[in-house]
Amino acid sequence: MSDHRRVFISGGTRGLGRCLALELSKAGARVFITGRALEAARAAAIEISALSGSSVFAGGGDSGVWEDVARLSGEAVAAMGGIDIWIANAGVNQAPGLVWELEGGDMEGVLRTDLLGPMLAAKAAFAAMGAAGGWLWFVEGHGSDGRVRPGLSVYGTAKRGIAYLWRALAIEARGSGSMLKVGAISPGIMITDFVMQSLAAQDVERRAKTVAVFNILGDRPETVAAWLAPRLLAARRSGVRLAWLTGAKIMGRFMFAGMMRRRVVEEQGPLSS
Repeated sequence: MSDHRRVFISGGTRGLGRCLALELSKAGARVFITGRALEAARAAAIEISALSGSSVFAGGGDSGVWEDVARLSGEAVAAMGGIDIWIANAGVNQAPGLVWELEGGDMEGVLRTDLLGPMLAAKAAFAAMGAAGGWLWFVEGHGSDGRVRPGLSVYGTAKRGIAYLWRALAIEARGSGSMLKVGAISPGIMITDFVMQSLAAQDVERRAKTVAVFNILGDRPETVAAWLAPRLLAARRSGVRLAWLTGAKIMGRFMFAGMMRRRVVEEQGPLSS
């Protein structure tokens, strides 16, 4: 049975956002994707629509600027007749480096997109869905669980904030009588252009070690999206967290790494798993 819900996905031109847009569109959902550049968003929407056979709409704007978020929400409502699911997926990575080595503007850019952006998405989603309710999903990442990796402190701080934000909003929504449900997506380690850029900045020895770990724990965005999409559509209880890379899966992959010999990424670029 097709699912005809209306889905808003920020950062839907590449990576997990694009793959989710495709999977949800194949399930019958109408999807509105956003990107910083309108031309790129429209091109991605045309490609996704052709692959899925479902309508995909697009808008351009900065997910960390309220005026853009409010406008994009209005465009999505006008295009689809409303919004039932909002996925606050837009995000950027930081340039690898210690805090005191980074430019102030770069730090502000990461926090504006990765932490302020989801807060603005929540404000817009509450307004757009109103009394009818719906779903608001946030995307966790490195730092959400409190683990620390040197050189990713700004990005990790933003994602740690997301872990608090979605839980707080789930409680606030229930407490206010809102019908909006809130949840989180934990996609694990995905081999995206962000990851490949960070690898390129590492020295040879560190890069080899990182590639070895990624080949055990990493996955392509399309693999994760294919697992997530039906669970997003089937979710019923607010406060749920959909985790792809669980502790049990991590343990199993390390235990059987020698047998599986996964090759998700090579130093030259991502390959098929």
